Amino acid sequence: MPNTIIIGSGSYLPNRVIGRDFFLDSEFYTDEGVKIDKPVEETIAKFVEITEIENRRFIDEDLSNSQIGFEAAKIAIADANVDQEELDYIIYASNFGEVTTNGYVDFMPTMAARVKNKLGIKNRKCITYDMIFGCPGWVEAMILADNLIKAKVAKTILVIGAETLSRVTDPYDRNRMIYRWSGSCSSTSH
Repeated sequence: MPNTIIIGSGSYLPNRVIGRDFFLDSEFYTDEGVKIDKPVEETIAKFVEITEIENRRFIDEDLSNSQIGFEAAKIAIADANVDQEELDYIIYASNFGEVTTNGYVDFMPTMAARVKNKLGIKNRKCITYDMIFGCPGWVEAMILADNLIKAKVAKTILVIGAETLSRVTDPYDRNRMIYRWSGSCSSTSH
Protein backbone atom coordinates (compact mmCIF):
# COMPACT_ATOMS: atom_id res chain seq x y z
CA MET A 1 0.00 0.00 0.00
CA PRO A 2 1.43 3.43 -0.93
CA ASN A 3 2.20 5.93 1.81
CA THR A 4 0.60 9.34 1.77
CA ILE A 5 3.07 12.16 2.37
CA ILE A 6 2.46 15.89 2.50
CA ILE A 7 5.10 17.17 0.13
CA GLY A 8 4.21 20.87 0.11
CA SER A 9 2.04 23.46 1.75
CA GLY A 10 0.99 27.05 1.29
CA SER A 11 -1.30 29.58 2.88
CA TYR A 12 -2.95 32.92 2.32
CA LEU A 13 -3.36 35.29 5.24
CA PRO A 14 -5.61 38.31 4.62
CA ASN A 15 -4.03 41.73 5.16
CA ARG A 16 -7.08 43.34 6.76
CA VAL A 17 -6.97 43.05 10.58
CA ILE A 18 -10.22 43.57 12.51
CA GLY A 19 -9.91 44.37 16.21
CA ARG A 20 -12.42 44.60 19.03
CA ASP A 21 -13.33 48.21 18.13
CA PHE A 22 -14.94 46.93 14.92
CA PHE A 23 -17.84 45.56 17.02
CA LEU A 24 -18.48 48.68 19.16
CA ASP A 25 -21.52 49.74 17.08
CA SER A 26 -23.05 46.24 17.26
CA GLU A 27 -26.33 45.22 18.85
CA PHE A 28 -26.31 41.66 20.16
CA TYR A 29 -29.34 39.43 20.75
CA THR A 30 -29.84 36.08 22.48
CA ASP A 31 -30.81 32.93 20.56
CA GLU A 32 -34.41 33.74 21.54
CA GLY A 33 -34.22 37.15 19.85
CA VAL A 34 -34.01 39.21 23.04
CA LYS A 35 -31.63 42.18 22.97
CA ILE A 36 -28.70 41.78 25.37
CA ASP A 37 -28.91 44.73 27.78
CA LYS A 38 -25.23 44.74 28.80
CA PRO A 39 -23.04 47.45 27.30
CA VAL A 40 -21.44 46.25 24.04
CA GLU A 41 -17.98 46.98 25.48
CA GLU A 42 -18.68 44.53 28.32
CA THR A 43 -19.84 41.80 25.90
CA ILE A 44 -16.74 42.31 23.75
CA ALA A 45 -14.42 42.26 26.78
CA LYS A 46 -16.00 39.03 28.06
CA PHE A 47 -15.65 37.46 24.62
CA VAL A 48 -11.95 38.38 24.45
CA GLU A 49 -11.43 37.05 27.99
CA ILE A 50 -13.04 33.68 27.14
CA THR A 51 -11.62 33.14 23.64
CA GLU A 52 -8.42 35.21 23.75
CA ILE A 53 -9.33 36.38 20.23
CA GLU A 54 -8.30 40.01 20.13
CA ASN A 55 -7.95 40.37 16.36
CA ARG A 56 -9.21 38.50 13.35
CA ARG A 57 -8.50 38.65 9.61
CA PHE A 58 -10.95 39.67 6.87
CA ILE A 59 -10.44 39.23 3.17
CA ASP A 60 -10.85 42.37 1.09
CA GLU A 61 -14.25 42.93 -0.53
CA ASP A 62 -12.84 42.29 -4.02
CA LEU A 63 -11.58 38.79 -3.10
CA SER A 64 -13.49 35.52 -3.05
CA ASN A 65 -13.08 32.19 -1.29
CA SER A 66 -11.78 30.54 -4.48
CA GLN A 67 -9.34 33.43 -5.01
CA ILE A 68 -7.71 32.99 -1.59
CA GLY A 69 -7.66 29.21 -2.17
CA PHE A 70 -5.94 29.85 -5.50
CA GLU A 71 -3.31 32.07 -3.86
CA ALA A 72 -2.53 29.34 -1.30
CA ALA A 73 -2.58 26.64 -4.01
CA LYS A 74 0.10 28.42 -6.07
CA ILE A 75 2.40 28.48 -3.04
CA ALA A 76 1.69 24.82 -2.17
CA ILE A 77 2.37 23.63 -5.71
CA ALA A 78 5.64 25.56 -5.84
CA ASP A 79 6.62 24.26 -2.38
CA ALA A 80 5.87 20.67 -3.46
CA ASN A 81 7.86 21.19 -6.67
CA VAL A 82 5.26 19.29 -8.73
CA ASP A 83 3.92 19.90 -12.22
CA GLN A 84 0.36 21.11 -11.67
CA GLU A 85 -0.65 19.24 -14.85
CA GLU A 86 0.09 16.01 -12.97
CA LEU A 87 -2.51 16.68 -10.26
CA ASP A 88 -5.07 13.88 -10.17
CA TYR A 89 -7.51 15.71 -7.89
CA ILE A 90 -8.15 19.14 -6.44
CA ILE A 91 -10.26 18.80 -3.29
CA TYR A 92 -11.62 22.07 -1.85
CA ALA A 93 -13.04 22.03 1.70
CA SER A 94 -15.34 24.80 2.94
CA ASN A 95 -18.53 25.52 4.90
CA PHE A 96 -20.48 27.52 2.33
CA GLY A 97 -18.65 27.51 -0.99
CA GLU A 98 -18.21 30.77 -2.85
CA VAL A 99 -19.91 33.56 -0.88
CA THR A 100 -20.32 37.01 -2.41
CA THR A 101 -20.03 40.19 -0.34
CA ASN A 102 -23.86 40.33 -0.04
CA GLY A 103 -23.99 36.80 1.42
CA TYR A 104 -25.18 35.05 -1.74
CA VAL A 105 -23.82 31.46 -1.91
CA ASP A 106 -22.65 30.25 -5.33
CA PHE A 107 -21.83 26.54 -5.71
CA MET A 108 -21.48 26.39 -9.49
CA PRO A 109 -18.93 26.01 -10.81
CA THR A 110 -17.29 24.33 -7.86
CA MET A 111 -14.52 26.18 -6.06
CA ALA A 112 -12.09 23.39 -6.97
CA ALA A 113 -12.99 23.91 -10.65
CA ARG A 114 -12.50 27.66 -10.24
CA VAL A 115 -9.02 27.07 -8.78
CA LYS A 116 -8.17 24.62 -11.57
CA ASN A 117 -9.19 27.28 -14.10
CA LYS A 118 -7.24 30.04 -12.33
CA LEU A 119 -4.17 27.79 -12.24
CA GLY A 120 -4.59 27.25 -16.00
CA ILE A 121 -4.55 23.44 -15.66
CA LYS A 122 -5.37 21.81 -19.01
CA ASN A 123 -5.32 18.17 -17.78
CA ARG A 124 -8.91 16.93 -18.26
CA LYS A 125 -8.21 13.97 -15.96
CA CYS A 126 -7.65 16.28 -12.99
CA ILE A 127 -10.88 15.81 -11.03
CA THR A 128 -12.24 18.78 -9.09
CA TYR A 129 -14.19 18.07 -5.94
CA ASP A 130 -15.74 20.38 -3.35
CA MET A 131 -16.24 19.10 0.19
CA ILE A 132 -18.87 21.21 1.94
CA PHE A 133 -18.34 19.82 5.41
CA GLY A 134 -18.17 22.61 7.98
CA CYS A 135 -15.24 23.24 10.28
CA PRO A 136 -13.62 19.77 10.05
CA GLY A 137 -13.84 19.86 6.24
CA TRP A 138 -10.13 20.35 5.68
CA VAL A 139 -9.32 17.31 7.83
CA GLU A 140 -11.99 15.25 6.01
CA ALA A 141 -10.50 16.38 2.68
CA MET A 142 -7.09 15.14 3.82
CA ILE A 143 -8.65 11.82 4.85
CA LEU A 144 -10.30 11.51 1.43
CA ALA A 145 -6.99 12.32 -0.31
CA ASP A 146 -5.23 9.69 1.81
CA ASN A 147 -7.87 7.08 0.90
CA LEU A 148 -7.63 7.90 -2.82
CA ILE A 149 -3.86 7.55 -2.74
CA LYS A 150 -3.94 4.31 -0.75
CA ALA A 151 -6.56 2.89 -3.15
CA LYS A 152 -4.15 3.79 -6.01
CA VAL A 153 -6.86 5.94 -7.58
CA ALA A 154 -4.60 9.00 -7.40
CA LYS A 155 -0.94 9.85 -6.96
CA THR A 156 -0.90 13.62 -6.46
CA ILE A 157 -3.73 15.60 -4.88
CA LEU A 158 -4.06 19.26 -4.01
CA VAL A 159 -6.18 19.80 -0.88
CA ILE A 160 -7.44 23.29 -0.11
CA GLY A 161 -9.31 24.49 2.96
CA ALA A 162 -10.61 28.07 2.91
CA GLU A 163 -13.48 30.01 4.38
CA THR A 164 -15.26 33.34 4.17
CA LEU A 165 -17.69 32.96 7.07
CA SER A 166 -17.51 36.69 7.72
CA ARG A 167 -19.93 37.10 4.81
CA VAL A 168 -22.71 34.86 6.17
CA THR A 169 -22.81 35.44 9.93
CA ASP A 170 -25.79 37.03 11.65
CA PRO A 171 -24.83 40.65 12.47
CA TYR A 172 -26.79 40.41 15.76
CA ASP A 173 -25.13 37.22 16.98
CA ARG A 174 -22.22 37.83 19.38
CA ASN A 175 -20.66 34.59 18.11
CA ARG A 176 -19.84 36.45 14.91
CA MET A 177 -16.81 37.76 16.80
CA ILE A 178 -15.45 34.21 16.40
CA TYR A 179 -16.45 33.70 12.80
CA ARG A 180 -15.48 37.08 11.38
CA TRP A 181 -12.16 35.77 10.10
CA SER A 182 -11.33 34.51 6.64
CA GLY A 183 -8.28 32.59 5.59
CA SER A 184 -6.90 29.76 3.57
CA CYS A 185 -4.54 26.83 3.85
CA SER A 186 -3.47 24.47 1.14
CA SER A 187 -1.44 21.25 0.95
CA THR A 188 -0.32 18.87 -1.74
CA SER A 189 -0.29 15.16 -0.95
CA HIS A 190 1.67 12.47 -2.80
